[in-house]
Amino acid sequence: MPESPAHSAAPRRRERSAARQSAARETDRAAAREEKRAQQSWVEGAAPELPVRAVRPENVVFHLGPTNSGKTYESLQALAATGSGVYAAPLRQLAHEAYAKLSAQLPEGTVGLSTGEEEIDPFAPIVCCTVEKAPDRGEMLVLDEAHWVTDPDRGHHWARLLLTGEYRQMHLISAAEAYLVLKPLVSDAEHVEVVNHKRLSRLDVLRAPVRSDAVRPQTLVVAFSRKAVYAVAAELDQHRPGKVGVLYGALPPATRREVIERFTSGELDVLVTTDVIGHGINVPATTVLFAETTKFDGQELRPLRTWEAAQIAGRAGRYGLTGHGAVGILIGVSGLKPVASLVGAGAAVARGDEMSDLPKRAPRLRPELEDLGAFEAVDLPEALTRWMAWARAATRDQAMTADDVTSLVLRVHALLPLLRGPLGAAGDLNTVWRLVNLAIDYNPPRRTRWLVLAKAALQHAVGLPVPPETVLPDVPRGGTVEEYEQAAAAARDAQTLLRQFPGVAGLDSEDAAWVEEECAEMITELLPDAIALGRSGTCTGCGRAIAPWFTTCRPCSAPAGRGGGERDRRPGPGGRRTAGRAEGRALGGRQGGPRGRARRG
Repeated sequence: MPESPAHSAAPRRRERSAARQSAARETDRAAAREEKRAQQSWVEGAAPELPVRAVRPENVVFHLGPTNSGKTYESLQALAATGSGVYAAPLRQLAHEAYAKLSAQLPEGTVGLSTGEEEIDPFAPIVCCTVEKAPDRGEMLVLDEAHWVTDPDRGHHWARLLLTGEYRQMHLISAAEAYLVLKPLVSDAEHVEVVNHKRLSRLDVLRAPVRSDAVRPQTLVVAFSRKAVYAVAAELDQHRPGKVGVLYGALPPATRREVIERFTSGELDVLVTTDVIGHGINVPATTVLFAETTKFDGQELRPLRTWEAAQIAGRAGRYGLTGHGAVGILIGVSGLKPVASLVGAGAAVARGDEMSDLPKRAPRLRPELEDLGAFEAVDLPEALTRWMAWARAATRDQAMTADDVTSLVLRVHALLPLLRGPLGAAGDLNTVWRLVNLAIDYNPPRRTRWLVLAKAALQHAVGLPVPPETVLPDVPRGGTVEEYEQAAAAARDAQTLLRQFPGVAGLDSEDAAWVEEECAEMITELLPDAIALGRSGTCTGCGRAIAPWFTTCRPCSAPAGRGGGERDRRPGPGGRRTAGRAEGRALGGRQGGPRGRARRG
């Protein structure tokens, strides 16, 4: 029986289908081979390598030792004697201190200052600066607090400077524990010298806790959040009215300098401060008291490490400023319970009697744009991700590790949608790279601030109008200290943008500096009343003693039926209960920390 046409066509269809599938597979294989070749080419062009310098240092001097051992003093004397070079430190305040000391002993015009906020004779023979502003080369580099090379957020600036900085001489100031981390970064030096320093003044541990009415003049009291600082200051102000100052990170730099000057001159008896005081800032304090010994480090609430306690305790008894020093704990402030044994361990490290628990982190290597092999802004997320993976492999046997560049990837992803419209004309690779690397906080709740400023820079670049208030908010009228602090922070962000992209919204960095200065003056004026009125630590419902970062105690904030009092059962607007639990969550973040649940009062 003859085969039907349908039956004879079926094998041919199968053959054609198989041929198409085979051709498709071959096309896919060819594309895969091409992609592999492209990736190999990318790897060959951007394979991570440790940065190298063209001119190696002749001499590297390590100044190792505890706090108050003369490390910085000797290094600054060497810089003054050389007459040319750079002093670099992690904080603006330290750069200011070095600038003041060197300016007092050298001819006018010899010393300059360069930080993220201000510049004074930045091309002078000697420049005092923050590490991010340090030049790539010079005669001598004095790097203070060099153990910051292991800092997870900023350590890559230290690492890049140590690996690539072309200085004839380097003086590296650090705790002794960081020597093994730092040494490989200058292994190409012709000569390495280690100078071990001993503490120059005695540091005793007070046998008994100190109460607020027994705090003496020339005392630093340490707490670890803005609310805790004000609570402690308000408690102490009852016994020394008008003689208590506060110092914490949110204050504008000008206000911080004025507060330190008032304490140094004796106008203030007591300074309540966060651990910002522990980063080498020198004041005439005979005593350091810890009001608490736990801190929120951005991820968790934890006890202080001994090296952190040592950095702070070592501020007591500064050689040349006071006599011997003492360290102890302050008790009696609601909700704050310092641990005396931890303070004692920190004092032992500060004296040089014990080794600290400085975290065993490797220095971070972060890419420059030329390391990535990207051609357009859209390439950056994949290029950064690839770089991080390959850099981790390449540095596996090195004295470094690849930095986590996830935050840069997130910033690029936030910018890319803006570049699909008219702003795309300004979104070239270099501009986007400069925008994503702006030193503006990208952590909530300030994340939107960076994106607003970046968008403003792109709008200005393509000729679109930008309202000035978008970039630089006005000085508040009749605001609180906190409102002026927020305005000053916004002005500092604007300065950061306008130094990189001048002219946005018709502004320059001097305009933003003026707003910050005005806010700083208002804060300085308001601080005494803010301290006197800032008393907290009592429940607004029942009056019982609670921690300063809460407004109500646990019983008063409990929902109805769970032990709350009559106050909890009164519905507020919209039927919501008015217990203070939500306030506690909003106010108790300890710089973003998980303080949401009410704690025992």
